[in-house]
Amino acid sequence: MRRSLTRRERIGKGTEIRALLSSADRVEAGGLRMAHRPNGKAVTRMAVVVGRGCGGAVKRNREKRITREAWRSLKDLVAPGNDVVIVVHRFGAGLDERRSLMRKLIDRAGIA
Repeated sequence: MRRSLTRRERIGKGTEIRALLSSADRVEAGGLRMAHRPNGKAVTRMAVVVGRGCGGAVKRNREKRITREAWRSLKDLVAPGNDVVIVVHRFGAGLDERRSLMRKLIDRAGIA
């Protein structure tokens, strides 16, 4: 199991993230929203979005780090060939709580 998040596994362009958020299927659980759709590639890509309502840049970056770490531990559960954007709109969750919420999202989305 590879725990890193490689460049191929990231959605890097804002235009791709906006397109995904506007047209993809969505699921929600406990302060997290996940938009997902098939990408036709052999790898699942992901991005994290945290709103400015979280606070300053330091707090937003912390939320992103926690979310990415939770994704790293669960990414092997997700079937290859999906694009996933996770939107954090409830802040302050720890790693274990974030991981369990993301597991619920993966199960509800049916991408496992």
